[in-house]
Amino acid sequence: MVTFLFNLALNRVYMRVAAILFFFFISTTGSFAQKIKYKDLFFILDTKKYDQAEPILRRFLQDAKNVSHPNANLQMAFIYHDKASANDILKETDQFVINADSALIYYDLASQYITEKEIKKNDEFYQAYQRRDLRTGKFGIKLADVLFDLENKSKGLKERKENVQELKIYYDKTLSNYAAALEEFKKIKEDYPTVKILYLRSDDQLLDRVTQVEEKSVLALENYRAFESVLSKISQSGYGPALHIKEIKDYEKEGLTMIDLTEDNIDFWDYKMWAESVRTGVKEVVTPMRTELVEYDQMLNQLTDRVRVDSMAMDNRITPIEGILKKIREYDADPLPEYIFKYKIADIESESYKMNHLFYRDSSDIVYQLEVADKRYSYVKEMDSLVNLLISRDLAEDERNYASYIKTQYEGVEGLQSYIKEQLDASIYAKKNAEAEIESLVERSRWLIGDSDSIPLFKEVNVGLSKYVPLVLEGEYTVGLYFSGKASAQGYFASINHTRNQTLKVNFKIDTRNINKQNLDETSVMVSSEDEGHYYILMYYVQLPEQEEYAASIAKIYTSDGLAWEKDVTLDTTPKTLLINNNTGDVVIEYDMENYLGDKEIKDRLLLDKKGSVK
Repeated sequence: MVTFLFNLALNRVYMRVAAILFFFFISTTGSFAQKIKYKDLFFILDTKKYDQAEPILRRFLQDAKNVSHPNANLQMAFIYHDKASANDILKETDQFVINADSALIYYDLASQYITEKEIKKNDEFYQAYQRRDLRTGKFGIKLADVLFDLENKSKGLKERKENVQELKIYYDKTLSNYAAALEEFKKIKEDYPTVKILYLRSDDQLLDRVTQVEEKSVLALENYRAFESVLSKISQSGYGPALHIKEIKDYEKEGLTMIDLTEDNIDFWDYKMWAESVRTGVKEVVTPMRTELVEYDQMLNQLTDRVRVDSMAMDNRITPIEGILKKIREYDADPLPEYIFKYKIADIESESYKMNHLFYRDSSDIVYQLEVADKRYSYVKEMDSLVNLLISRDLAEDERNYASYIKTQYEGVEGLQSYIKEQLDASIYAKKNAEAEIESLVERSRWLIGDSDSIPLFKEVNVGLSKYVPLVLEGEYTVGLYFSGKASAQGYFASINHTRNQTLKVNFKIDTRNINKQNLDETSVMVSSEDEGHYYILMYYVQLPEQEEYAASIAKIYTSDGLAWEKDVTLDTTPKTLLINNNTGDVVIEYDMENYLGDKEIKDRLLLDKKGSVK
């Protein structure tokens, strides 16, 4: 029943409000315009339907007769106060201040206009202030209570406005300083896209920029702390953010987002820690590494000067390059200094090797001369390869990566370019000379020079022009056929030494009826030496036409006395091995019995005694 009566009363209120609003609507149009009755308007205001009542109340106060209406001014203060309370203090700060200022003005006007007389005359407008008098026990409305409430409302709203204005200042400063830090961080990242490039190209200008990021982020954090402090003073602010300071662990991916102070959780990138880590890395790693690069280059320059001026080998004084390369490759997989250092090291090693073999061209040892020339040529080729790699590099990029090194050692990139050009010219000249020297020595090493003739130490001879046709070329000797053009063909044996001069050469008779220039391609040679190397057994052999047998010429050559004997024999089949019995001195010619195709029965070998007689 109570609920029914309450709903019935509420419906009557709504119906009355609707009727009053309709009346006000038609009273403002054309010929129906009539005077607004405040008591009717107050009924709407008392129901807190401010959005509907405000335009009517505003029009009411525009009437000169109503400007000082006490309750109308009070209700306008309530309306603006309500609007200010509904404003978002961060997103609608300006509108909040406007509404708060308007409310304060109307509170002040209402405080001036509301009097005892007003309260007694229009007590129904001030029922919210009705209190029981503790002395008399009667309910009533006191002016002091009304004014005290208005004073408190004004004071509270004024404090809120001041706090919100201060909050907005710290809000804006936090965002502007953080945005400045973020913008500079992004610009740094554009200029130095990776951590390695950041450190490799770091300089005072970069460190200044890093410090700017740090300073702005510190200011942002300080202002946020002030923002947080002021926010705690504002009741029902609608905000309760939690700050999370995040370390920038991945330079290439992190630290790139803006903060939003209206969110519940705020991720604040720790630019200060990042800046400190950059400065520490540059101070403790990069700067010492750059100093080491310069010192290593200077050390190589000093050794280069000494090896040339003092004519002393200096390669044993080169500090190993691996240590400095390991450090620099942490930042650059293809560092410029590596090629310069390796070029200078090759130059020092080449000149040192030259000093260790200063008079090699005066040696009679052709093999030794060629070994030295080959070794020097290997250094020249290495230097040529390195200087061409330097020529092909992007020196503009290298200058950005190694500005301090290039400036200190070469007075800038132009000086480095000049240095590389000089080394290229020197390399071309050195390579040309080395190749010519090797070509000359190789040609000299291909001949055994005698007093009256030279024996080729290669098989690609012109048989029609050359007197000597090598059939065997070993490290210590050569065996072949000699065609003088005047006499029958002969066999020859010559020892090969490092001087490439003839010290032992022996010519001897062979079976020229079967072994001659016409069947050179079918002629084979076997050589066997005694264990001590005192003598050699040579056997020339060629298969007889359409027969299983071979014609063979055998000779025994002492390394000290020359020819001991020569012997022509017939072999029953293809020889397999030529051996010397070191106990008896017998010569053993073993046959290839596995491939023997003849009809008659033969022995598996042929034996000659140490004097050449068949046994």
